[in-house]
Amino acid sequence: MKFGILGEAKIAREYVVPAILAAGHEVTHVGRRNPGQVLLPSIYKDAIETDYDALLSEPSIDAIYNPLPNHLHVPYSIQALKLGKHVLCEKPVALNMSDLKELESAAASSESFFYEAYMVRSHPQWAWLKELDIGKHQSSHFIFSYPDQPKGNIRNRKVDGGGPLYDIGCYAILSGCMLFTGAPKVLSATAIMSNHYDIEKQVDATLQWPNGETLSFTVSGNAALCQALTVLGSSGWAKLSVPVNPPEITHAYWANGGLQEGTKVSFPPCNQYQLMIDDFVSLAESKSKSAFLISQIVTKAINEIQQKAGLII
Repeated sequence: MKFGILGEAKIAREYVVPAILAAGHEVTHVGRRNPGQVLLPSIYKDAIETDYDALLSEPSIDAIYNPLPNHLHVPYSIQALKLGKHVLCEKPVALNMSDLKELESAAASSESFFYEAYMVRSHPQWAWLKELDIGKHQSSHFIFSYPDQPKGNIRNRKVDGGGPLYDIGCYAILSGCMLFTGAPKVLSATAIMSNHYDIEKQVDATLQWPNGETLSFTVSGNAALCQALTVLGSSGWAKLSVPVNPPEITHAYWANGGLQEGTKVSFPPCNQYQLMIDDFVSLAESKSKSAFLISQIVTKAINEIQQKAGLII
């Protein structure tokens, strides 16, 4: 499959483009806001540099990868779908339900396939966790944080859909979607605002799923680097050491109760981004219908958290 990359984002050049190439596909074009000003990194090899609109209109491209700032996910994904391109779009795909519905409508009217780029869904540690018998799931606790980002980083700009709730809170809510059934309601949410930017620096929230399971999470863009997930069941518990950005070889722990480390499980080496590319291409080539249930749940929950925490949307 021939890919075009919308924007020269760090996640594209360091993770997704290498994964596309490793999966046996081509990156033939790169669209940039101001093409020709700075040389493309070597990872793009002989890819043709162009602007966004020319990239989307290029007839030889089969699929678009959209890692633009959050507020540009929906408009450029809609444009790509209307021009007959499959779309792999970074998370969170939409900032609100209105934009998401507009995207869903465009996907329904297109023969192309849309997929939100949650690479964690492809990692085998999540399949292991879902199948592990620790009794009835009762609660999960998720932490994801990273240090303050430099001035000018899009994560620090509210107008771009910045802030840790959009950036990494989507992973917390996704974890609940992968473990529990149905759509959650937000029980509580608090936010601590940044001292330097017009965004929150930390959000704490608790969500409850229809069968009574709860997810409590902390996400922060102004703290020590940390990731952790603990799931409590009626007859055991499980922990993922690095639930979102695991190293090539990662570990999990579980037990049927007890206060010790538990049983260690090591997963074979894998690249979850390459596995995601494999899933995306397979679904697109088999003419699968675009599915938005996870996007709906995550977007709705984020907006409800914003309202309860006093964040203006």
